[in-house]
Amino acid sequence: MRIVLSHFLYVSFSCVNVGVSILSVFHKQRQSLRNDMAYTLSFGDDRAFSLSSMVEPSALMQQQLQYSQDQLRSSPQQQKRKIYKMDNSALPKTLEDVMRQKSRAIVVTETAKPFKVVDVNECWEDLCGYSFTEARGKTLGSLLKGPATNQVAATGLVAHLLAGEEAGAVLTNYTKEGREFRNRIRVGPLFDESDNITHFVGVLEEIKEQQYM
Repeated sequence: MRIVLSHFLYVSFSCVNVGVSILSVFHKQRQSLRNDMAYTLSFGDDRAFSLSSMVEPSALMQQQLQYSQDQLRSSPQQQKRKIYKMDNSALPKTLEDVMRQKSRAIVVTETAKPFKVVDVNECWEDLCGYSFTEARGKTLGSLLKGPATNQVAATGLVAHLLAGEEAGAVLTNYTKEGREFRNRIRVGPLFDESDNITHFVGVLEEIKEQQYM
């Protein structure tokens, strides 16, 4: 009887150990899979949807995973917010108003397609890299447009101008040297003494990120 009982207990404990081992292996594989997915998702590449990798993550993967976890766990107070100090001054209404603008990058164009440049101020030259002579008679698209410029948003601005309305957008533009910059542009019509639209004006502002303390 004792021999049978001992054998029964031995078999039972063996089954328990095997079960624990299987669960441990399963847990490690599941954790490895989660690590691998977190790593690939953090980079956002095509591997993010692959479930085939079941190996232990490398040191680089663990480092990226830890970074992602820290980002998720950090509170809003711990995360530095990025804000922009924006220019919300009124747009110029006449050519005389434009002449008074010294601290804002301003361009004046014709009101008929293709909206050629009529005038720019010194701030615009400093921001965009073109001199008045280089810019005059050209279109803003030929001067500032590049691979990442949102043409739909730019066309939307033109539609508002043709309706006699002010409008704004944030575009990715390019300087003469090819430097990419985020351009918060506001546009509107310019009027003469009889309240007729004579030109279109654009006020450009480069968005520069600042740390919010």
